[in-house]
Amino acid sequence: MRRGFYSWDEAELPKAALEARCARLQRAMAREKLDGLALYTNIARPAAVSWLIGFTPYWSEGLLFVPPAGAPDFATALSKRVAEWMRAVTPVGALLTTPKPAEYFGRRLAASGARRLGVLELDMLPNVHAAELLDAAPEIELVDASQMFCAERIQRDDAERGLFAHTAVIAREALAQIDSAQNRNAFHMLGAVEKSARDNRAEDVQVSLAPDLGRDAGFVRVDRAGDIGAAFAIRASVAYKSTWVRRTRSVSTDPALAARFAALEATMDGAVARNDAGKNIGAQIVAALAQVSGAQLTSWSLEECRGSAPLQIVGGTGYGDVPGRACSVLTVHASVNGVNWVSSRPV
Repeated sequence: MRRGFYSWDEAELPKAALEARCARLQRAMAREKLDGLALYTNIARPAAVSWLIGFTPYWSEGLLFVPPAGAPDFATALSKRVAEWMRAVTPVGALLTTPKPAEYFGRRLAASGARRLGVLELDMLPNVHAAELLDAAPEIELVDASQMFCAERIQRDDAERGLFAHTAVIAREALAQIDSAQNRNAFHMLGAVEKSARDNRAEDVQVSLAPDLGRDAGFVRVDRAGDIGAAFAIRASVAYKSTWVRRTRSVSTDPALAARFAALEATMDGAVARNDAGKNIGAQIVAALAQVSGAQLTSWSLEECRGSAPLQIVGGTGYGDVPGRACSVLTVHASVNGVNWVSSRPV
């Protein structure tokens, strides 16, 4: 369960920005001849609904219905006792608490004579919700609208860029708390990272550790880390106002290796700062890391928010190359004289 600080701030996420996103999506729905769009959300898949109405579920599930015109409606299985709080953090649309959100919208669709309902990530819609929709509106056709939604979602606006940049600062400051020379306890490191992020009003913080980069670069939960090697990496995924950023830092107690790690970090910083969104980010990173003595790129990935997941891989080794747009997370794995190195940062 999420346990961070939740609020809505007009200056950070203007109501006008949310309304503009919805209007743009409705124009796309009209082109696809859809009578509505349904978006499922839960604690692990909050991003699409958060992008449209600002609300992030902290536990239960729900459905957002976007009509052909007008404000969207959100129905959730959260109890009525939290309805007032939900309205305080959801600046647009109507809210309804019901144990059967899909049945509620199905009845509305049937009454309106709707025939085509777009569904984001139709193949991931829970069976119980699909069945309730079709039982209540047997004439309705469910259409996968993921491609249509993605085309609108990847168009970033100033509000999203601002929240992304602020979240990136929270993540950077959290990882800056790690000092390998002073603290070798995994739980203490986790506590320092999480405390910093929570003090900066993060909604959620997930921290994992690659305990021995001399062995491998696999990340585990901190309580399963065991002994920490001379080189390790710590990764923090941080959420602020429903915006997620992932940042990873590799650390070594060996001065020579630490210097190599620092050179790689500086190279990454320079490549990201020079990033041309019209060019493939992978090619830029390969060229940049080739300039660092003793380093060999092993893999890279680029993550973005395109659907209900906060971050998903959209490019990288084995996925192909894509331009490095704003509001992406770049992760790079390299080998430095046989020792793994991994770094993640916002692009």
